[in-house]
Amino acid sequence: MPTTLRAMKIEHTYGEWQQLQNHLLWCYDHLKPATTTPTEWQKITGHNSAWLVREGWAELRCDGLLYRAGKGEWLLAPPRTRLQRFSTRVHLLSVAFQSQWLDGRHWYDQGLPVVVPGREGPSLEKTGGRLARILKQIAPNVDGSIQQVRFDEHGFLDLLRALPDWMEAYVRTMDACGIRASRPQALDDRVTTAQRHLKTWPLDEPLNISHLASTCGIGRRQLERLFLSHFDTTPHRYLEQLRLQTACSALRQRNAQIKSIALRLGFGDSSHFSHWFRRWTGSSPRAFQNKLLF
Repeated sequence: MPTTLRAMKIEHTYGEWQQLQNHLLWCYDHLKPATTTPTEWQKITGHNSAWLVREGWAELRCDGLLYRAGKGEWLLAPPRTRLQRFSTRVHLLSVAFQSQWLDGRHWYDQGLPVVVPGREGPSLEKTGGRLARILKQIAPNVDGSIQQVRFDEHGFLDLLRALPDWMEAYVRTMDACGIRASRPQALDDRVTTAQRHLKTWPLDEPLNISHLASTCGIGRRQLERLFLSHFDTTPHRYLEQLRLQTACSALRQRNAQIKSIALRLGFGDSSHFSHWFRRWTGSSPRAFQNKLLF
């Protein structure tokens, strides 16, 4: 890891920092089930991943380049679209998380992927290992997304205390690699109001764009124009992305039932849900669910 390059410290107001949202998606530290051949290339997008390879290897294809981490190395993956695969026998400390500004841009994206020797990122291993131990204690049977996992307030607060330590270790590693974070974008108050309503919109109900616009004190067309200028998408597609994130999170649960997921998201039956999911991801829910999760 280059030590001569250091990213310039970026200062924001407290209000701007409040636009940054960090969420843990999953974390584990164990040997994955062995396979006879390396796992197939998996197409992943939407979140940052960090793997410390304790045994075996991990590979990424991103932006036309191949990145490989072996034993004792970290492979830090970007949130943009990538292909990933792993050796037949692999032991990983794996941390998956989302770190985004309110406008949807990821905090760290450009400059990744990067391979970092484990000895040069001891705080990553310490804080990531702590997250893995907490999750193993409060959700011992979970080997995937924690978004739909139930645990009590004590477990939640344990994770809430541990995640900032991981994020600080991650930021220090990015700084040492010379990788700069993105900046927050100034948002129209009417857009943030609409965004807040969309994030709490019942996912089993269709979007009433006229009602949403009225809660923001503007017309439908003006709301759509503001969304396009701030997020490069429409309110409807924004809600569909939230629905897709929930679907993917639920499917990562080993025993998840596709029919129940479909009903929870407002689809009348599994076939309609499968058609919608394939249109967005290029994969059926069953195929997505059957892939090994790393």
